[in-house]
Amino acid sequence: MKAYLINLDKDAQRLAFFKKNFDRLGIPFERISAVDGRTFSEADYQAFMQTRPRNYNRAAGKPWLRGQMGCFLSHYNVWKKIAEGRENFCAVFEDDVHTSDDLKHVLQSDIWIPPNTDVIRLETSTNRIKLSSQPTLSFRKRNLYKVKSTSWCAGAYIISRKAAQRLVALSEKYHEPADVMLYHFEESVIAKDLCILQFNPALCTQDKHLAEGKVKFSSNIEFDNAQAPNVSRIFKRYSPANVLTAAYRSLSGYKRITF
Repeated sequence: MKAYLINLDKDAQRLAFFKKNFDRLGIPFERISAVDGRTFSEADYQAFMQTRPRNYNRAAGKPWLRGQMGCFLSHYNVWKKIAEGRENFCAVFEDDVHTSDDLKHVLQSDIWIPPNTDVIRLETSTNRIKLSSQPTLSFRKRNLYKVKSTSWCAGAYIISRKAAQRLVALSEKYHEPADVMLYHFEESVIAKDLCILQFNPALCTQDKHLAEGKVKFSSNIEFDNAQAPNVSRIFKRYSPANVLTAAYRSLSGYKRITF
């Protein structure tokens, strides 16, 4: 299966990290030069946001962070490449993912993928996800479940050519950050119509999701909020509303995806 790596030209350390992991597993990949939102002029940045107001299913739109803009355009460029290619399925990776050895078996071919599958999540998520009660299939002692709720992160996934074609055919007014567009059931115009499967346990995890002290790389997406105090994020995470929501979802079958 064709594998694409999204990597900023300046991020030689990330490229070396990714290449070392994939070389160890014997997985070939094609590097795609990522888009850096920090290099856009203010006029181009404002023009981008004007054509992509992020107001689908909302009373008011959300602003795009420059990092989100660059990340979206990077994934969009890969989707376009896949949509115009001949492979039925391709894998897409960001350059900070840690990988399981089983990934090499998953990417050997696409004959194991169920018919009509659009996207297969290979990674963990920052939120609990509601999955189908029964797995769609098992692959090397890992189950694949149908995703039935919003999930986050677009660091590692398999996508069909047909799904890529549908994504790039959408009007710019429906564009969202890459993971929102793929996986947010409420804020994406297309996510609910996609057949999305999730590996559990996951085959990959982004560097930022590892235990504290093991993280190698700072975020290339959230640099806009680099000065935001961590204390405020902690209070928001553990607010009564968020704690109650987490408890409800846990009781309703939402699961953490382990790595």
